[in-house]
Amino acid sequence: MRLFSFVLFAVTCSAADFYVAAGGSDANPGTQAKPFATLTRAVTAARTAKPATLWISEGSYNQSAIALTAADSGLTIKAVNASLNAGTSVPAAALHLSDDPRIDPAAKGKVYELDTAALALTHTKPFPDNFADGGGSIELIFAGKRLPLSRWPNRGYVTMAKVLDKGNWSNSAARHPGKFMYSGDRPARWVSSIAGGLWLDGFWRVPWTPEKVRIAAIDPASKTISMAVPVNGGIGSKYGGPQGDGKEPWYALNLVEEIDMPGEWALDFKTRKLYLWPPAPVKDGDLLIADQDKPLLTLNNTSSVRIEGLTLEGGLGDGIQIRGGSGNTIIGCTFRNLGGTGVIVEGGTGHTVESSDLYNLGKGGVYVNGGDRKTLTPSGHRVVNNHLHHLGETQKTYAPAISLSFGRDQAVGVYVAHNLIHDLPHAAVLYSGNDHLIELNEVHNVALDSGDVGAFYTTNDWTSRGNVLRYNFVHHATAANAFYMDDGDCGDLITGNVIYQTSYGPFIGGGHDNLVRNNLIVANKRGLHLDSRGITRHYDTTDKHKMALLGAVDYQHAPWSTKYPELLKILEHPEMPAGNVIEDNALVGVAEPFHFDKPGKDGVDPLRFSTIRNNVTLPLADAQFTDAAALDFRPKPGSPLLQKMPKLAEIPYGKIGLYVDQYRKVLPTAAETGRLTDRRQDVAFDSDTDRKASDKK
Repeated sequence: MRLFSFVLFAVTCSAADFYVAAGGSDANPGTQAKPFATLTRAVTAARTAKPATLWISEGSYNQSAIALTAADSGLTIKAVNASLNAGTSVPAAALHLSDDPRIDPAAKGKVYELDTAALALTHTKPFPDNFADGGGSIELIFAGKRLPLSRWPNRGYVTMAKVLDKGNWSNSAARHPGKFMYSGDRPARWVSSIAGGLWLDGFWRVPWTPEKVRIAAIDPASKTISMAVPVNGGIGSKYGGPQGDGKEPWYALNLVEEIDMPGEWALDFKTRKLYLWPPAPVKDGDLLIADQDKPLLTLNNTSSVRIEGLTLEGGLGDGIQIRGGSGNTIIGCTFRNLGGTGVIVEGGTGHTVESSDLYNLGKGGVYVNGGDRKTLTPSGHRVVNNHLHHLGETQKTYAPAISLSFGRDQAVGVYVAHNLIHDLPHAAVLYSGNDHLIELNEVHNVALDSGDVGAFYTTNDWTSRGNVLRYNFVHHATAANAFYMDDGDCGDLITGNVIYQTSYGPFIGGGHDNLVRNNLIVANKRGLHLDSRGITRHYDTTDKHKMALLGAVDYQHAPWSTKYPELLKILEHPEMPAGNVIEDNALVGVAEPFHFDKPGKDGVDPLRFSTIRNNVTLPLADAQFTDAAALDFRPKPGSPLLQKMPKLAEIPYGKIGLYVDQYRKVLPTAAETGRLTDRRQDVAFDSDTDRKASDKK
């Protein structure tokens, strides 16, 4: 196979070509006959012969971090079934059956231990007292699959019996951790592990902010657990009264006592011993430890670098980071079993992530930032035809498949299209900034482990405008709002999308100037939503966050004033949901098609500054879809739905989702993606009902 790979390479090789092969040597000249052994050596050689192409033959290459600079501009890296693997290999002989007394009786004779001190690892220190991601600790990969830390329960959560002390999370003298009662007897078996470190993970206050926290004490007599540090917001549901509602979900993690199924493992931070129930007999090369926390590849101010067909895996950090530069392309690549994010694009112009697969990542898939917000100059970045799934494996929220500068900066003009996104604990796409075009993406089975979230989600900014979300298909996500403009976000166009079995369809949370039109919403619990939360939450000149974002741009002068003239009036009625237009949407078989705030006690309609018109409702039986069972929601010619809503015929159903190209020769099947199932097990979070409960507090 390796020779065959080089034969393929030879057909299109350029004047300056260097070769890398598993049987090569860095003392070789890097020719096809005498290839290098490492990509690092090939990059060094290419710097004296530009532009160059590096050909990587089939194999797995143990690789430390590589940093490319402007001097490497124009470089092309092409691979055929080649992987850069940052993992540390564990010899099978280093594992020994463990007789540790903490091991569950059912697991005796099946759990092995490993002295990590002998491997000179860096990331075996204890977790921080509280954290939201992987805690900076090592991860295990067995036969190409990430292994889960031990936990109890193995799936899902248990709930508190009672909150005894919410704790105080301020920086005052009153700061102290929380305390709660638990149900059952299971935590009593963990008492001996507290000295070495015991952590619980939970949604302690709101369903979008999980936090792992160290435990100080367990008292089996009183069935109480005391935290070592306070968590953000304190424990006890925000919506369940002063002391919560007793339904706050949590689980225990990284306990030797809770290794009770194949694949589970735990790390004793005190002894630095690792305990593992292998999923299969261990052979040399099967078990890897992810310890390297730097990106496998960093492109610093490079331009026109092309990375093609490469797999990146086994690291504790990100896959590829691009900073500055222009015209770099990541295409046909695979990112898996990494502790961080697959690809991070920070600044620059015209970078592309295309036709790649990203899965089993600790954080998100692709993060993109770029463009000049003061002049509204677009970045020209593209995220196209990627398959992103099973992400957020250690950071459950705010680690989406695609993030457009969400929570950090404000990107401009990113193109996101034809991606397939599924099986995520939180959002599919988080976006902020301006003038993004997000179209023709398929999203399903998201918000599997969180609440009050959108498949496509943006929030809390009057100036984040001009974003177009069209012709996307969102389905089987009953805990997510399909398109969620939260907490006063403004100025988006939501049009021509197909929505099936989500919590809400388009959801406008008190914002301005959002246009929701020509969308098809099928078999939802609720359809269209618009509320006036800005009145009770004071989305006005006293809102420091929104006013700071408004003050950061010159919205009263060109190009802002000409591109977004509505923004000139934002301070006339900032607390009102003004300028929204919800029109010409079709709602088929929706239990509650319209969910709008009603006039208040004063009789004044808070939605009087918005327009709601020409929206059509129909029973499911009258829609006459082409094949609803196969998720083909094209209305048949002459159907009542198409007669009432002729613009639905303009939705390009056949173009939504992935497409075949040179790098993606076969599309994943429905069985492979689980696209006809909804595996969420917990109760959907009702964002509007709970929003009103929050407003009362």
